[in-house]
Amino acid sequence: MINFENPLNPMQKLICVVGVFLALLSPIKAAKSRTFLLSEYLLGQMHYDTIQNGQTKTNYRTIEGATIMYGYEYNPLNRWFYTRYYGFLDYGYVILDKKDNIETNMFTYGAGADVVIEYNKNPLNVWGLFYGMMVAGNTWTTSKFSRDFFVENYRSFTSFTFKRTYFRVLGEVGIRFQTVILYHDVSIEVGFKFPFDTELGSKFVRDYSMFVSHTWYF
Repeated sequence: MINFENPLNPMQKLICVVGVFLALLSPIKAAKSRTFLLSEYLLGQMHYDTIQNGQTKTNYRTIEGATIMYGYEYNPLNRWFYTRYYGFLDYGYVILDKKDNIETNMFTYGAGADVVIEYNKNPLNVWGLFYGMMVAGNTWTTSKFSRDFFVENYRSFTSFTFKRTYFRVLGEVGIRFQTVILYHDVSIEVGFKFPFDTELGSKFVRDYSMFVSHTWYF
């Protein structure tokens, strides 16, 4: 037992130093089941079809936006193979016609799950791969000005409901890097998000998105 009335001897000092070090290291060594908050930048492609001179024309546009995701990473044994589950919201912005300032907004919202494989367990330098699937609703919204433009100029949009929600099944794949900053695990991910379906019934369809994300763990 340490006597706090007298100065510590060398052995007691060593025990204290080791104890403090282990206390600081414990968040890194603990089992990795934890919640996480992810923010993501998206850049991809969408398309829509119009009828011009009796023929269908496919128009491709760039879609840019962001994602916020909140979930739980399940890895109680701190192994190299684990899963994570989450809810998410994607937002995308598209300029359909620069000349007439026609635009649309995309909202994708739902839940998903990923499988994560890590191949370096050094707490300061963890690399991994992930693959996941998401089930979501997808809604395209436009201003009244943009809606009127499409209805007046393209016959294929006369019966289209611009705010209807469409069912989507999405996949994602990517790589991740994790390290420790201020005793918290953080990660950066780069990947590719793609649909398994074609968003049946919608005139606007997101084809794919590339993303870069930052994750903070709790």
